[in-house]
Amino acid sequence: MSTDRKTEVILGLPVDQLSYEEILSDLPIYKTAGKQMRLTSVNPQILLHASKYPEVCEYVKKSTHRLPDGIGVVLVSKLTTGTITDRITGYDLMLQLLAYADRHHNRIFLYGAHPDVLKKTVEQISRDYPHIEIVGHIDGYHEAGEAEVVEQINLAHPDFLFVALGFPKQELFLSRNWEKLTVPVIEDVGGSFDVIGGAVKRAPDFFIKSHLEWAYRSFSSPKRFKRAFELPVFLVKALWVHFFRFLKDKGARDSE
Repeated sequence: MSTDRKTEVILGLPVDQLSYEEILSDLPIYKTAGKQMRLTSVNPQILLHASKYPEVCEYVKKSTHRLPDGIGVVLVSKLTTGTITDRITGYDLMLQLLAYADRHHNRIFLYGAHPDVLKKTVEQISRDYPHIEIVGHIDGYHEAGEAEVVEQINLAHPDFLFVALGFPKQELFLSRNWEKLTVPVIEDVGGSFDVIGGAVKRAPDFFIKSHLEWAYRSFSSPKRFKRAFELPVFLVKALWVHFFRFLKDKGARDSE
């Protein structure tokens, strides 16, 4: 459990300087301490729109690990003399957590996505990680109320809960229920089930290594096309807020 982790505030929300190795090393420490790990992706879309959802903002602030998910977050940090140098994607972290769970014969619960996608995701995880016990799964179209979903999850006693409802549904669900969930590790994973289940192809390595995965995903899906324009809007807004805060702080210092 890192005590010297650096945190930056971007558009009012905290984002942590993290590495995959640090997150994985925290797993047994949190388990020994009996504390819940809440791994929350903080990407440009969330930073742009979270202010519309006060519950989401509070959940991000109360999460134990706020992931710098997206090259836009890294860029803003670099341009404002921050310390975040690497992005932590929800999808890649999920794969690392699955590998960890497989090595330790852990139990997982999957919540979210279309029923067909969820079915294929369960099948793929079972093939790729044979030592994982999938103790339950509920699709994102299930008519059960939140109380019933929480009850089913808790009765299954998973070690890991992956929530794939997309923004802001997954964050709103967790903001209302994280204290009721008895799961040691919770991660919101957006569209990760779609990729694992084969409904959506991940970007080729060239786009990933060039930090252009956001562009590939945006232009390859009509539903995500408008998000291609959110990155420049996010960059301008984040930098302007930082510049305005810098001028305000400078003015306060000059008046002393």
